[in-house]
Amino acid sequence: MLQAADYEKIARIIEAYRPKIDLSIRIPKSEYERRYEQVHAKLRERDIDFGFFFWYREMPGDGLYLTGYNPNIERASGVIAPGRRPMLLVGPESGLLAAEAGLDLETHFVEELSIPDEFYEGLTPTSLVPILAEYGGKDVKRVGMLSSLDLVPVKFYEVFKNQIGEGVEVVDASDILSDLRYEKSEFEFECMRQADIIASAAVRAMLAVVRPGLRETEVAAVGDYVAKALGADGTGFETIVNSAARNRTCIGPASNRVIQEGEIVQIGCSPSYEGYKGVARRAFVVGERSEIQKQYFEALNAGYEKAAAELKNVVENDLPSNRVDLAPRNFFKTLTIDGQNMKQFHFFSTCHGTGLTECLEPMVIHPERETLYGKNVGIMLDLGLYGHPNDSISGGCVENAFFKRGNELILLTDLPVDVQELVGVGL
Repeated sequence: MLQAADYEKIARIIEAYRPKIDLSIRIPKSEYERRYEQVHAKLRERDIDFGFFFWYREMPGDGLYLTGYNPNIERASGVIAPGRRPMLLVGPESGLLAAEAGLDLETHFVEELSIPDEFYEGLTPTSLVPILAEYGGKDVKRVGMLSSLDLVPVKFYEVFKNQIGEGVEVVDASDILSDLRYEKSEFEFECMRQADIIASAAVRAMLAVVRPGLRETEVAAVGDYVAKALGADGTGFETIVNSAARNRTCIGPASNRVIQEGEIVQIGCSPSYEGYKGVARRAFVVGERSEIQKQYFEALNAGYEKAAAELKNVVENDLPSNRVDLAPRNFFKTLTIDGQNMKQFHFFSTCHGTGLTECLEPMVIHPERETLYGKNVGIMLDLGLYGHPNDSISGGCVENAFFKRGNELILLTDLPVDVQELVGVGL
């Protein structure tokens, strides 16, 4: 179990990182108004009378982008028409959180978004259909789905198809918010910077206390505590602590497994600040590395460095993004560890977008697609080697957060690539 000396290490790390964080940073109202105007213009271009967006805590991007809040347990939705601010359609409980965002959006509690069969004293939720009909008016001809159709429940889709007017056309317009969310403002960049400072602190604290005999969940609890203590308002994923063969899960949350001497461990934290996600993930060995583990980490670290160098080259010279994935992939093709060629264990794409979600933003790079990055975008470089049949090197990664501002690449994670010397060490 954690001991007094562990808590002293944790406190010193919090004390060291707290001055680096500015909890006054917010997305201002003017930024939201600018977003509304951009959506209005896109809707007019496509002759869409109004757009519908839908979100929940695990898939918050569209709703957070337009309303500044995320529901807890319940789901939420909204509509936006050209020239009008969004209208929120929410459940009675988490919908009250909308007031905290301070955007003064028209809000309706609707029964379709309530917890099923829940009773609310003094409150009768309204049906979705008449609210939509009143908002859209009598001449609605075209409704745009601003959230991906694989997220919008069928019952909501059917409402727009069959219940709000005669002959209404429902079109997929999910690229509107996806594209707008991809390019980040300076306000968004500052929120992401705060999240990444918190992520670095949380991972450093987990490294400081990890040792044989602790449960994965005990180590994860330290990361969660530090993140919240420094101002995180949520997470992009459940804090990751995997040991030995559990590393093959890649992004598995912590379990109650007890960590043993000599095992490979990976940890990761993704704090959220004002809805924007940060990240830091690392792998190491609890104790001394064996010879095969030394080979593994030499390969992992070299692959990461090649990818990071190529990412810088791509950003500075407007080159195709797939080069970032091919650099380590081709490198691993030349390596063999314990009779296994390492290219097959470069499990996923080396970079993905980030913002209001940890990894579900444009764009994920693909080795066979020569796409170009946007102008000002969030990038997470996530270099992982997973699935080796030898349990002592079953998986691990190095993941850092970056921001691309024009042709400048800014690293937002302050941890060394190889964190082995930080295991059991505080500040």
